[in-house]
Amino acid sequence: MQAFAQHHEQVTVEGRYRPKVNKVNKLQLTPETPQPSYDFPNTEVNPVESKQKFALDLEKIAPTGYSAKNDKLVTPTQNFLMAGIGTRLSPIFLYKHNSMLTKTLGLGVGIKHNSSWVNMKDYAPSSYMNNAFEVNLSTSKFDGFQLDGGIYYKNDMYHFYGMKPSTFPVTLTEDQIEQACPRQTYNTIGAHLGLASTTTRVGELSHSAHLDYFYLFGREHAVDLGYSLGYASNFWGKKDHPQKIGLDFGAQYDYCIGQGDNLFVVDRILFKVDPFFEMSDEFYRLHLGVRLDGTTKYTDEDHFLAVRPDVSGSLFVLNKKLEFYAGLNGGRELLRFSDVVQENPFFSPTCNPSLCTKNVKLGFDGGVRTNIAEIVDLHLGVRYRHTDNDPLYQQQQVTLLLPITEGVEIPIWNSYELVCDETQLVSVLADVRVKLRNSLTTDLGFAYNSCKPTVEEYAWYRPTTEGKLKVTYDFNEKLSLNTSLLYQGGRYAKFFDGNTSWSVEKMKDVFDLSLGVDYKVNDQISAFALLDNVACQKYQLYYNYPVTGIQFFAGVKLKF
Repeated sequence: MQAFAQHHEQVTVEGRYRPKVNKVNKLQLTPETPQPSYDFPNTEVNPVESKQKFALDLEKIAPTGYSAKNDKLVTPTQNFLMAGIGTRLSPIFLYKHNSMLTKTLGLGVGIKHNSSWVNMKDYAPSSYMNNAFEVNLSTSKFDGFQLDGGIYYKNDMYHFYGMKPSTFPVTLTEDQIEQACPRQTYNTIGAHLGLASTTTRVGELSHSAHLDYFYLFGREHAVDLGYSLGYASNFWGKKDHPQKIGLDFGAQYDYCIGQGDNLFVVDRILFKVDPFFEMSDEFYRLHLGVRLDGTTKYTDEDHFLAVRPDVSGSLFVLNKKLEFYAGLNGGRELLRFSDVVQENPFFSPTCNPSLCTKNVKLGFDGGVRTNIAEIVDLHLGVRYRHTDNDPLYQQQQVTLLLPITEGVEIPIWNSYELVCDETQLVSVLADVRVKLRNSLTTDLGFAYNSCKPTVEEYAWYRPTTEGKLKVTYDFNEKLSLNTSLLYQGGRYAKFFDGNTSWSVEKMKDVFDLSLGVDYKVNDQISAFALLDNVACQKYQLYYNYPVTGIQFFAGVKLKF
């Protein structure tokens, strides 16, 4: 999960099954006693085709502080269970447990499963399975510190074809189909450990640190280390608005090996140092910093050390109901194999990917947000990114032996590899929320993206326009209705035409409408139903991989 934070404030995103100990505000004068808080899990049913059908994310610059389904008060509970079944994909299962073992020690446990029940024959006999298990502990018993940590295990299997054997010019055996479309299985284990000081006094140092590790079996090791040091004091001005100086440090290690005939090894280290100064008052907030980062030299184009701005600020007017903000940023990021296969499950693990270091040479964020009208939240923003080594996807050739003539090979273009290019992106974003009578909530998001690569003709598969609409209506205390619409347009694919050259095709626009209903039987039991992709649109997120059509899901949710 990613967090996008304005003004570079610290944002902590807890894991789905992690009991949360509230972080204290380092600038507060009155200390808070850490208490467990129950995060109501995301109960929206969206297991459809797992990694194929992505929930549209506009990467809000300043998202609203609450969501349509989760803005109600939720009674804390120790256990939550959701189970359901679909017409083509089954089952759906989610279990979450949160409890306090002692007054200061919290436990979180989670189990998740969803899979295909029958072959998805809309484009070819295919299937998938996703499993996850997580355990977390958190405590505030240490003198002046709070500690949280946990471990997780994930098992993901994808078996997609991108071709219909029945339409192939020759009859392929099962072994040859499996060779062209291998069953990809990714087993991952990981661990997290975090430590943060609970001091809230002005004039004292505050510390926080984390260590994360994951291992993708047989393919990738990764370590992420971070440390923050801060000191707040009244150098000038009001006592309730101290200034703060600090230093953020991070280091990442990534070791990746490929499989198949084209064996590759990627061994990289990235470090970053970000000194900063912060100050705020009733009508402004200012963050001044600079980011220095460096990487081990993986290619001749890599630069060992780079300096990027880390500056942001806000101006508040009309009693903080209207905010104008702007900021400059940049920095490098390791492109990991695990990130690639999560975004595109059709990526071939046997090719030599350009696991480069993605480098944002210059970034800008600016805009305005307001909630002047009590029922309307509005945000308008603009974003600019000048990125080197920006990863794009294109088809990769896999060769098979013809079953008719021994020794003759045929190309099959049904998997993907990476091409990295220098891009310039300009985005215009808009988010609107309207809430009426605490029963009707409407969320509308829109983004226009102009991404221009330097070498490639288009930024492959990236949409020019994106939109989403979600409406939730509480008919009464028991019955709740919801609908969502996702849209993407202006996407282009680069594919091999089967002869001797590459071709470009404009992809069909994504138009996906879903209808859902929740019925509350009592405080512990509720039922849900979802009609997904109502218009039965078999659009393609990646060339030759259409999504399945209309589907129906139903199940129950339990709190106990």
